[in-house]
Amino acid sequence: MGASAVGFGKTGTTRTVSLIHTTDLHGHIRPTMTYDGHKSIGGLARCVTKIRQWKRENPNSLLLDLGDVFQGTPESHVSGGNLMMRLFNHLHYDAWTLGNHDFDWGPGVLESNLALSSSPVLTGNLELAGRRPGMFEGAWKKVRPWMMKETGGFKIALIGLVTPGLPYWLTPETLGGVVPTDPSESLSRSVAEAKDAGADAIVVMGHMGWRQEDDFANPVNEMFSKVRGVDVYLGGHTHQHQPSSNVNGVLITQAGYYGIHCGKVDLVFDQDSRKLVAKTAVTEWMDDRFAEDPLILEMALPDIRKSSEQLARKVGTVTQAIDGSGRGSRLARLFCECFSVALKNNRTPVDGVFHGTFGTGELPPGDITVADCWKLLPYENLLITANITAARLLEIVIEDWKNPASDRTLWPLELALDAENSPVALKRGGKIIPAHEALVIGFNSYDGQSAGRTLTRLRDIISQPTAGRLTTNIDTRSALIDGLLALKEIP
Repeated sequence: MGASAVGFGKTGTTRTVSLIHTTDLHGHIRPTMTYDGHKSIGGLARCVTKIRQWKRENPNSLLLDLGDVFQGTPESHVSGGNLMMRLFNHLHYDAWTLGNHDFDWGPGVLESNLALSSSPVLTGNLELAGRRPGMFEGAWKKVRPWMMKETGGFKIALIGLVTPGLPYWLTPETLGGVVPTDPSESLSRSVAEAKDAGADAIVVMGHMGWRQEDDFANPVNEMFSKVRGVDVYLGGHTHQHQPSSNVNGVLITQAGYYGIHCGKVDLVFDQDSRKLVAKTAVTEWMDDRFAEDPLILEMALPDIRKSSEQLARKVGTVTQAIDGSGRGSRLARLFCECFSVALKNNRTPVDGVFHGTFGTGELPPGDITVADCWKLLPYENLLITANITAARLLEIVIEDWKNPASDRTLWPLELALDAENSPVALKRGGKIIPAHEALVIGFNSYDGQSAGRTLTRLRDIISQPTAGRLTTNIDTRSALIDGLLALKEIP
C-alpha cells in the first residue's frame, strides 16, 4: 500500500487510523530488567516518548491498554495504584481493560481507581451482583463491554475482555463478588451490537494472550473459531512479545510486558467504500534510544521518592548465607516461621504452614531491607487458614510433590517417605500423625485458589465447609517484614 499505509489524512483514496497500545505495565514507570536479564529497558516513561512520536505522525490515533496496570512496583503500591491512573488520565488513554492483577489489592482499591479513571474500562465478560457490564452501579459504571470511537472519520468498535482464569488465582473476597463469564459469549454479543451500530472496524482488547494451544486462562484460538467479524486482537496477560500473527483472519499482536515493547496497529481504510483494506502491526523495543518523558517523571517523582524511602529501610541482618533452593530450604522455612507468627498475632494460630519461595536462590549475609523483601515476595498474596485432617493434608502435599519445579515446604511438620522418595505420611516430632487428626494449616491465597490450576486438590479440600477456610487481611510480604523486624538477626 506504500506511503498511504502509514500516513494520515488523504493520500490517494486511503486513510490510516493507528491503535497505539501498552500492556502488563504492572506499575513500571522507570526502565526495568527483562526476564532475559537485559537492564534499563522499558517503562511507561519511555513508552510515552514513542507514543507522542506516533501521535505526531498520525493524529488519527487511539491509545489503549490491555490490563494489569497497577500491581508490581513499590511506587504504584504506595499510591494504591492511583499514580498509574493519574498518568493514564494525563496521557488521555482512550480505554483500558481490566487485568487479573488489577484485582490483587481488593475491591476497595480497584473501585478507587475505576472512579479516578477518566476513560472507559472495557471488560465485557464479568458479572457483579447478577449484573453485566453496562448495568453496574457506582464506580463500576465505568466498566462497559464495548464502545465506539470515531477517529479520522471512521467508526472503530473497541471490545474488552478479561481472562476467565480469575477464580483460579484470586479469592472471592479479593474479587469482591466479581465472577468472570464465557469470553466467547460476551464477544459474540458485542460484535453483533458493534456491527448493528455501523462499525467500520472491530478491535478486541483482551487481557488474554495468544498461544499455539489454548489453556484455561487464554482461550483465544477458541474464541476466534466461534466468533467471526473481528479485525484486530490486542493481547495481554501472558507477558509474551508477539509482534504480528493471524488466526482465522484476525490480526493478533501483543506488546510484551513492563513497557519493554510499545505497540501500534495501522488500519488503512478506503475513503470511498469505507472498507478496511490493510492492517499492519509493529512493536518497538524501548531501549535507551528513547528518553524518559520528563513530564511523566515529574508527575511520578513524589511517589517514587516516598517508595524509595520505604524500600531503603533496614528490617534485619542475615548473619550467614540463607539457602533458598529446594523443598525444606532455610529460606522457605523462614517464610513459614514469619507467617506462623503473623497468624498467631492475628489470633488465628496454625499447626503448620505450607509455602514455597520464588526461586531466589541464596540470600547472602548482610543487612536486609524492605527492597529485598519485595524481591523475595513480589506479590501481595494474603494468608489463609483451613482446618483439615492429616490425610487430606497429605493429599495436598502429594499433589504438589509431583511438580519438580515446586519448592513448597510443610513447616514445622515432617514427611515420611517411602523407598521411592514419595510422601506416605506426616510426622510431628518424629512421630506419625494419625490420618484422622485435624490440623489448622496456613497457605497463601494464590495457592488456596489452585495456583493457576496446579493445586486443584488443595482448592477443593479447603473449599469444603468443614475446612472453615478463613481469608485474613495479612499479606505475605508484610508478614515477612514484621517477622524479620522481630528477629533482628537471622541466623
